[in-house]
Amino acid sequence: MQGGVPMGFGAVIREARQATGLSQVALAEKVGVSRSAIYDWESEKYAPTDGQNLARLEGALGLTAGALYKMIFVDGNPTPPPADRGPGGKETVETEFQSRNGAI
Repeated sequence: MQGGVPMGFGAVIREARQATGLSQVALAEKVGVSRSAIYDWESEKYAPTDGQNLARLEGALGLTAGALYKMIFVDGNPTPPPADRGPGGKETVETEFQSRNGAI
């Protein structure tokens, strides 16, 4: 959490990318997408919904396989924008990311 507010998937992607020392361009190359796709995911313009992109993204960021998927797909559907989200699976990814980076 940042300041007591749960992080959305975009913040998790951005913070994990920064923690690994990757630029948006370098992450895009690892995942096989454009830099603008990384920007759009980080700003939560839309979610990375392609399974292969999600798997490559999680791998490149050192996240557990399926962690972002669980955060984005609540009850099998892409999650609504952050302001409308319920408790869902976002805590799992956030806690995992923070514990690996000494924030917990």
